[in-house]
Amino acid sequence: MPLSEGTIAEEERAADSPLVAKVRQARYAGDAREVALPDGSWDLLFVRRGGGRLMVIQTGQIAAPLAVDSQAGDEMLTIAFKPEVYMPRLPGRLTFNQGVACPVEDDRSFWIGPDRFEVPSFDNVEQFVSALSRKGLLERDPVVSRALQGVRQRLDERSIQRHFAEVTGLGLKAFQQIARAHEAARLLRLGQAPSQVAAELEFTDQAHLTHSLKRFLGQTPRQIARDPGAVQR
Repeated sequence: MPLSEGTIAEEERAADSPLVAKVRQARYAGDAREVALPDGSWDLLFVRRGGGRLMVIQTGQIAAPLAVDSQAGDEMLTIAFKPEVYMPRLPGRLTFNQGVACPVEDDRSFWIGPDRFEVPSFDNVEQFVSALSRKGLLERDPVVSRALQGVRQRLDERSIQRHFAEVTGLGLKAFQQIARAHEAARLLRLGQAPSQVAAELEFTDQAHLTHSLKRFLGQTPRQIARDPGAVQR
């Protein structure tokens, strides 16, 4: 998400857990609009409106940029999970392009199915994720994991695509297109010309590159190259 300077105080870190892609904490000093981009992750969000009322939301994969509004005083902790990780009780197919709220007991605890958990902090996310895993609420899918690594499988391509969409909410092809768009943006920010990026990443042509970037990242190659220091979420 591009950040509004002076409005958001944030921290972001990698996680020690092999199930988690990254952890982010943000506090909002003023009203802000951010743009969430498709990135292959799904999230657990812990949001305190005005620093008070708690909401816990499991958000699914998205396939296009999505505007997210926050208000002054809001606090948010985001745990972004790797694409091969999923919740069997609520797989990606059921959360694609939407969020599902978890029941909240009080300002410090919530429920996932029959299990009650304390709200994690930015520093103890790994312990929380381990607890989810021990309860069988998080699993790593081997078919999705092998597909992402390009490893040959016994399943035919159609079965892999269907399984990938069930677990993640996105088809494997769409996931690969999103990953390629992010790699194209990275190369553009490094100063490579759009024509060079299109050829290197095997887009049909430069127009195809532009269409992909606008579809998944909401920007043209020129806009991306013009702002190489942009922070993305």
